[in-house]
Amino acid sequence: MEKYLLSIDQGTTGTKVLLVNHHGRVAAESYQKHTQYYPQSGWVEHNPEEIWEKVLMGVADVLLKGRIEPEQVEAVGLANQGETVLFWDSVSGEPLYPAVVWSCRRSDQIAERWKADGAWAQKVAEKTGLLIDPYFSATKIRWMMEEVPLVQEKIRQRQAYCSTLDSWLIWQMTGGTSYVTDASTAARTLLFAHRQGNWDEEILRYLEIEEDWLPQVRPTVGSFGRTDPVTFCGIQAPILVSQVDQPAALYGHLCIQPGMSKCTYGTGCFAYMNVGNEPPATKESGLLTTLVWKRGAHTYALDGAIYAAGSAIEWGKEQLGLYQDIDELQRWSEQWYEEVHKGEAPINLLFIPALNGIGTPYWNSEARGVFLGLSQHTDRPLMAKAMLEGIAHRVADVFVTMEQAVGQKISVLRVDGGLTDNPYLMQFQADLLGVPVEVPQINETTAMGIAFLLGEECGWWSVNDLEARMKVGRRYEPQMDEAVRKRLRARWNKAVHLLLQISEG
Repeated sequence: MEKYLLSIDQGTTGTKVLLVNHHGRVAAESYQKHTQYYPQSGWVEHNPEEIWEKVLMGVADVLLKGRIEPEQVEAVGLANQGETVLFWDSVSGEPLYPAVVWSCRRSDQIAERWKADGAWAQKVAEKTGLLIDPYFSATKIRWMMEEVPLVQEKIRQRQAYCSTLDSWLIWQMTGGTSYVTDASTAARTLLFAHRQGNWDEEILRYLEIEEDWLPQVRPTVGSFGRTDPVTFCGIQAPILVSQVDQPAALYGHLCIQPGMSKCTYGTGCFAYMNVGNEPPATKESGLLTTLVWKRGAHTYALDGAIYAAGSAIEWGKEQLGLYQDIDELQRWSEQWYEEVHKGEAPINLLFIPALNGIGTPYWNSEARGVFLGLSQHTDRPLMAKAMLEGIAHRVADVFVTMEQAVGQKISVLRVDGGLTDNPYLMQFQADLLGVPVEVPQINETTAMGIAFLLGEECGWWSVNDLEARMKVGRRYEPQMDEAVRKRLRARWNKAVHLLLQISEG
């Protein structure tokens, strides 16, 4: 009987499920979208029960499509959203409130109070590798503790669990027998001492979060329990891998040596550079240091977050009506891509995609998006082009900062996500960075990263086998003259600093 690996990528907008065979090929796949809730400006929520339902639908779908029996599943792995967090009943497993999503800014004021309190900003950076920001789970947890009566009641009854979505999903998958998370996910909460590898007592005490509420932290590859066939589509198999989606994508690109870098172009952009087993000093750089996997030793990456990328493109369509659909933008982009090769210089219109604050390396939650250089000749296509260029500039901001932090230039950027289908964006990215940009043949880099780790743990393949099979789908070589690149970057930097001055004034 042929065996398969089940890889689940539970992301911000939906859940991707893959069944992968012994040869590392996808035997069946499914994608299930879930609802985004925006109860107030800057607030973002998910319904955890809907997400669990979508996970089950995706798993059932791949079994059906692949004509595979539940007992043919050898092992299960899970990628999760990272910072998205919820409180739930420790007995029934029922959510006490919607999951508060990583991009939600409702806990801004809590973050500001914490930052302003003595030496906490520096202390948190040293302990966790992160900055105090509403992006991470801790201030969201504190907000729910202060604002949600049912959470307060269950805390009093000592019947509250508090976790990122991975722990809740694993609890469901195992029929309520396993309450665990992995080190890469714990490292995104602002509650985890990343060098020591445990929940930080001092931070927990300050925020009045009890360690009893939190899951046990396990290595990224290891034992997370066994799935319960009654609750999990008839499957009884070990869960051997659990990891945050961005580190999983880093592994999916096989960026396993220090200096190797990837960027995911999704709702936001997430840039990672592998820095090995010892995190570098990044003080004052605005960079985050995050633990990407624990397999024996800890492996770290420098992490840069751009909040708006795909969401900005969606906004350009829905709110501004710049293009009828993504197909129209794609047609324009093919034309702009051809113009690059004719040597036509970019226009002087700029767009800074700070629709919900500006992340790495500036970390200003008050900043908002801006077009600069509008004239009577500005039309819809020019504005759309400036939006793509603005995303590429923000990614360049992050990688330039990373290069300065480690004193080494990246040699190639590996990319994934929906926006990598856009040839003009990818070419402009290569031009701004001055390095090749590689789009791999495999589309589902995050889910495949989980599958790669699962297969290694099951003894199906080695890293060397995987590297030999990795193929580049499309490679973009830099075309831009160095003088033009410097001029564009200098103008961009002036615009960003002007925006920061306005937002602080």
